[in-house]
Amino acid sequence: MKKKRTPWIVLAVVIVVGILAAVTLFGGRSRTQYAETVAATGNLTTYYSFSGSLDVDNAVAVTAASATTVTDIYVAPNTVVAKNARLMRLEDGTLVKADIAGEVTSIDVAVNSVVKAGDQLAEIMDLSAMKATFKVDEYDVAAIQIGKTAQITVDGSGSTFEGAITALNKHATVSGDLSYYEATVDLKGIKIPADALPGMQITAKVLNQQAENVVLLKLDAVQFTDHNAPYVLMREGDKVREVSVKVGINDGNSVQITEGLNSGDTVLYTPTSTEAFTGLMGARQYAK
Repeated sequence: MKKKRTPWIVLAVVIVVGILAAVTLFGGRSRTQYAETVAATGNLTTYYSFSGSLDVDNAVAVTAASATTVTDIYVAPNTVVAKNARLMRLEDGTLVKADIAGEVTSIDVAVNSVVKAGDQLAEIMDLSAMKATFKVDEYDVAAIQIGKTAQITVDGSGSTFEGAITALNKHATVSGDLSYYEATVDLKGIKIPADALPGMQITAKVLNQQAENVVLLKLDAVQFTDHNAPYVLMREGDKVREVSVKVGINDGNSVQITEGLNSGDTVLYTPTSTEAFTGLMGARQYAK
């Protein structure tokens, strides 16, 4: 019986495609094929990014004062109740009431349940008074100012909303070699998405730097000398020359050019392997 050679054939095809891609991209060893990008005028904003969670300001765990039996339950989970509303009655005659207005998020017993002192009977949360808290490390804590806007994204759903920073706890929590501080955004009175619930993880973005009507360039097009001086490549006739530039802020995709380029200037750069593969496949598709 002949052995299957399919894996070797696939491997050979991959190697050939890789060689063709390299030749197409780089034009052999003697000449590099560059991609082009154009400097343009625009605005650039950078942010600090912090991780945190949603919580409530006021939550009450309703507990049994003594050993007894539950005889009646008057509310169901997810019922909104007023302060002092009846929740349940116990065999010892105790009428359990709500200490706060809010939503009954859990009923932890049933009729005829036997409980002992301290057992949780129910929980109530005031969902109208939620808050977002997030950790800020010691290097970025200077960016946190009371009243400064935080853009909050619920990690699970992608829902976003904004709120002002209302507090910064200056009692640090040490983790490894870093100290962290907790910042709070009080969400009372702020319309938040319906899918934003207590305990959900969030990302909070706080403004870092902003530049308007500046020359912007694709970040990958900026290179650095051995002395960390930035430069770009530009075509001069049939030659490619290095042009020194000065850079400002960047957001990971675009960078501000403060000196050395004008809006509309074309810059050359060596594309990444991903860009090269995408370009090659696009050219092959177009050729069909």
